[in-house]
Amino acid sequence: MSADRAAVLNALKSLQPSHRDLIRRAHYLGSTTEHIAAELGIDEATVKRELHCALRTMHDLLPNRHCA
Repeated sequence: MSADRAAVLNALKSLQPSHRDLIRRAHYLGSTTEHIAAELGIDEATVKRELHCALRTMHDLLPNRHCA
């Protein structure tokens, strides 16, 4: 397993389960925030806010990566 992949997996494991689920739905399954909100029975604004928080946490947990 590459170091980058391991870092992402470790960061995902560190997230709250609800944040991990939002990232899975949005970025791995390709669901829209509108669709996620409907599935979970919550407001779309809540999905957007929590997804933003989850991604910010991922950014903070991952070591700095620079494009070549």
